[in-house]
Amino acid sequence: SNKFKCSENLWDGFDLLVKRTEHDLMVSKNILNFFKKKAELEEQHSKKLEKLALKTLASIDESSTINAISFNNSWKKIINSAMMESEQHTLLNTSYLNKICQPLQAMIKDMETKRKKILQEGIKLKQDMKDMVDALKKSQLKYEKANRDLESSRIELKEYKDQCQQQGGASDSDLNNIAKIERRTQRCEAELHSCDEEYREQIKATNDFQNFYNTEAMPKILNDFENFIILHSHFSKSYFSSLVNVLLDLPPAFSNNYDIVKKSVEMIDNNNDVQEFIRKNLMRKQLAQPFQYEPYVEGKLTKKTVSLTWNTKILSQFSRSATNNSPNTSNGNLNTYISGVDKNEPILPTASYKVSLEELMAKQRDTHPHLEVPYVLTVLAENITKLKGHVTEGIFRVPGIISTIKAARIKIDQGDFDLSAIDDVRTSSALLKQWLRDIPTALVPDSLYQAAVDTPSNAVNIVKNIPPINQKVLYYLINFLQIFTKFEFVAHSKMGVSNLSMVFAPTILRCPSVDPNVMLNNVNNERLFVENLIKNIPPPTNVHEFLGLPVQMSDAVKDADDIEELNEDLITSDDEISNKLENSNSDNNNSNSNDNNFNGSDDSNKPISPNNLNDSFNNNLTLNKSNENITISATTTTTTNSAATSSSSSTSTTVPTSPTSAGTTTTSPGFSAVIRPSRPQPLGWVRVKPAAAGNKSSSPSSSLSSSPSTTTPLPTSPQTSSQPTPTEPTSP
Repeated sequence: SNKFKCSENLWDGFDLLVKRTEHDLMVSKNILNFFKKKAELEEQHSKKLEKLALKTLASIDESSTINAISFNNSWKKIINSAMMESEQHTLLNTSYLNKICQPLQAMIKDMETKRKKILQEGIKLKQDMKDMVDALKKSQLKYEKANRDLESSRIELKEYKDQCQQQGGASDSDLNNIAKIERRTQRCEAELHSCDEEYREQIKATNDFQNFYNTEAMPKILNDFENFIILHSHFSKSYFSSLVNVLLDLPPAFSNNYDIVKKSVEMIDNNNDVQEFIRKNLMRKQLAQPFQYEPYVEGKLTKKTVSLTWNTKILSQFSRSATNNSPNTSNGNLNTYISGVDKNEPILPTASYKVSLEELMAKQRDTHPHLEVPYVLTVLAENITKLKGHVTEGIFRVPGIISTIKAARIKIDQGDFDLSAIDDVRTSSALLKQWLRDIPTALVPDSLYQAAVDTPSNAVNIVKNIPPINQKVLYYLINFLQIFTKFEFVAHSKMGVSNLSMVFAPTILRCPSVDPNVMLNNVNNERLFVENLIKNIPPPTNVHEFLGLPVQMSDAVKDADDIEELNEDLITSDDEISNKLENSNSDNNNSNSNDNNFNGSDDSNKPISPNNLNDSFNNNLTLNKSNENITISATTTTTTNSAATSSSSSTSTTVPTSPTSAGTTTTSPGFSAVIRPSRPQPLGWVRVKPAAAGNKSSSPSSSLSSSPSTTTPLPTSPQTSSQPTPTEPTSP
């Protein structure tokens, strides 16, 4: 059978040969590192063995009369054999370094130089071919434009003359306009002649270069790659033979163990390896047909299409693919030479980006056997929280520095997960989003995409049907994002559930359609889908709080610049609030009492005291995870017998409440609560505002800090009673 050749059987194999030669050099470097390490171990073993033998030999007392002579002689020979073995290890160390490592290192350096030269020539050749095709496209566009301009001028001239004939003759103004159009037509004809010549010359130049590309340049580069592979294999085999000779030089006790190695080296067949490589990657040689001149056909234009549609039609010609039966014209398949220039960078064996979840889990099976999600995900999550991303404004939304992100990504792809040098949390957050976007298949597969956008409220049930590894990664991501939705953290980051859902929806769901209208229409439902996951997926029960990440609730109050300083005008405890209200009540002995209790309980006639009022605060004014406001006014009212006029002094307090309390009003003796409409996000701090300007007196504003862990709802209060109230307050 005929031998395979790269120039014939791997015609489009330039990129494949680039990867193959790169892989060959990487294998050679691994072999070099192996023998360097082995030589180092041989030297260490030799020294330790020699030290042991000398120490043991020195412990033998030959002058002692109690020694067994024959036994001692045998024991000394065993020790001496250990000394000989130590010398053999020293010899192995020297042989590995001189006969294998040094020549192998020189070979790698030389082969890298040769490969670099071949690679540069190939890239330049493909770029030159692309430039020639681009120049041909440009000249054709220019030729087409000149034809359209000329045809447009001729149409305009003909219509103008017809119009003048219909009017019964041409005026002086009409004659001047006709002369202008005729002059413009003459200029268009001259321009067309020039463009036509340029177009024809460019076709000839492109065809000549294409012939050179097909017959000389590209076959030479492919043959150079083939020779590179054969030469590399030949050198590698010779170094393996040197290894066999080194092993055979050892005493028989050692050399007998290496017979199988010798036989395996002798069975290496360089030519057969190359033939098998080409056979497994056979590519049919299909040369492009020469470019042909395409004359412009008049009559395509109408007056309406002259200035509106020709540009789009010309550009669309270059997006079509030529059929097998069509000639390779300048508007045909020109991507043959363009597609190989801008290729994605090869994925490293240690890469974490652009690698499937299954492959990542297989790689870390030995290093992280108990980890259920890719290691890179946990590293990025830990780094983000370590840099206090959960209290950083605009986290995941504000971009980082591109060069820093790229450098860190390359470092991770090289297997280095030490991110201690990163001091900007935006870099880590961008790395996380890039990793999610670069997973070959979305976390929610395309088969479930339509169900996800059609019924986002059913998100939790939908994700139960995705592959197990996707489900684990998605649950980890959602549990991670749930940390950022703590309202104490949202007060700093300004990134609530809705904002986080909008940012991460494109990384979890990927619209299979390329129609911009479809993608735009699905954006809101994609966000709702992720929002439902964040709200409804339960936190994990088998790990520490916050997934074991370096997160504390105190992170929300550690930064003094982000939090209002509590000065002497701010009240921070229930006792101080009670004291303020007590002082307010004592200012007027004619205050109202016991209309309705604030907490809405049955014992509405229970007298109000500062202690009771303080209990009311403790029992009812707790923060819930919403952002509605209650304005609470502690009021003392003086009532006359003849009119309902009153004077009051009040302290107004605004606190968040649950949505069910919106729109209700609660009153009590000296105390009223007005619940205002809800707002979308919770507040972590509560401010006691001064009374309105219309009141005669007001107490200082107060601030109340509350924890989200206590969520006792505020009950709906009864309607305000119209019964008369006693003029004297009841003592507790």
